[in-house]
Amino acid sequence: MEKLTAAELKDVFRLSEAAWASLATGMPSPLDPARTGGETMWSGHAFGRWLATGHPGLAGKGPLLLRPAAPAQPQYLGGACRAPRDDASDRADRFTGLWRTPQGVVVGVAYPLYDWIDAERGLLDLHDDADTVVAVGYAHDLDGPELRAVDRERPELVYHPSWAELAAHLGTGVPWWPDALRREEHLTTWRPGDEPRRVEVVTSPSWEPLYTLARQEPEGSPLRRACFTIGHRIRAGAADGALKEMADLRGRAGRVAASMVFPAVPETAADPGLAQVATDDIVGAGLAELCARTDDLAVECLEQVSQWSGAEDLPYGGTFNVMRTNVSRAAAEWINRLRAVPPTALHRMWEEDYDTVGTFVDPATGSPVVAVKGKFIFRDAREITYIGRAPKRLPAGSVLKEVILDDPIWVRTSDGVLYPAPAMGAPGLSWGYRGTGPTTLSECVGRLLDDGSAHAVTFDDDADEPGLREYFRIKHKRGTRISRRELIRVRLSS
Repeated sequence: MEKLTAAELKDVFRLSEAAWASLATGMPSPLDPARTGGETMWSGHAFGRWLATGHPGLAGKGPLLLRPAAPAQPQYLGGACRAPRDDASDRADRFTGLWRTPQGVVVGVAYPLYDWIDAERGLLDLHDDADTVVAVGYAHDLDGPELRAVDRERPELVYHPSWAELAAHLGTGVPWWPDALRREEHLTTWRPGDEPRRVEVVTSPSWEPLYTLARQEPEGSPLRRACFTIGHRIRAGAADGALKEMADLRGRAGRVAASMVFPAVPETAADPGLAQVATDDIVGAGLAELCARTDDLAVECLEQVSQWSGAEDLPYGGTFNVMRTNVSRAAAEWINRLRAVPPTALHRMWEEDYDTVGTFVDPATGSPVVAVKGKFIFRDAREITYIGRAPKRLPAGSVLKEVILDDPIWVRTSDGVLYPAPAMGAPGLSWGYRGTGPTTLSECVGRLLDDGSAHAVTFDDDADEPGLREYFRIKHKRGTRISRRELIRVRLSS
């Protein structure tokens, strides 16, 4: 408990009335009444630390890792990666190393592999071979990565030992792996005294399926180079982050660095993707091939690419939805031109999440479309929704003829072809309020007036179109069609 009354402190720390009375002098100040509803309460962690350090006769009453540590030789009992239990409140995979202390206490140091562990008390249930469990968090404080501990003898109290305190009880520096270096086969085989080993980084999204597919493709092919390029970016970014994290910890106060051992460094020398890094054009061509494939590995690779960069690296822009119910004239025109095709890898990325009833391609843009049933839980379960992808740009030589305010925004070119307005996943295009949507739409339309094949707006763009921006802030009726002549007039009106 982080907030305890006097009665709760006596109970949690098993203090008699006489012992409590002896502590009256020098006790930590109560918490700010504004944080406790006006009740006099203390931080259980702060009280436990004060008790252990300021009252040797009562040190045994405090949390285990805050008590004075006896001289110790490291006794490491090994470590194991543990899958979550279905009946546990916390469902994160984790690695736990076990250590025996001179007091006969077994300490489990748990490193979350994927998710942050919120329920430290639940860790005691998951690690019934440990008297104390310390969860190593992702957040850093002045002492390094945050440590959150709980003792079996006092499961209601979560406290925060320092790395120096933990190391003193274990008798050696505590191993610490950056998240990117927590590869299972290394974690489970490490032993105190080992030299640091080179470890291939673990990343989310993962670079590994991209390298697997790349190795299956011919030398020099766009697909091979695209997969190696993006895989290398993911891999190199994680390696750089791990090195910087360790350098930061080494550069802190001596007692912090001295309390830690760094068992691994990222493997960077044996990265085949480095020599395959390609230009954006080659990457784009390779990913277009990937989108058109139908195999499971292609789907997995596309999922990793999408997690890494959203629509930035894919040949198509952000997604949009069109529902059959009350469909607008422009949307109906778009639906009616769709052509049914067998599902590609990009179709299948959606199929896994919805009840898919059809897969299509938009012949004007080449982008995939899936029709799904019951996408929105607050609408009719039989309703059909078409999920499409906007183009990043219109064909070369396009001339903007009109803009149609709808969801999505539509544009028609001088040759009569209707397109979803060029858009990335974000920032989005919209109208009728004072915000980023109308601002982005004004930038998009301004670009298309100057160059009908201009790229969709990104967060790096900052073109100012005050006339168009104010116009799109107006609550126009859905379906409003705005001609090129009117758009130019509005643009020049500012």
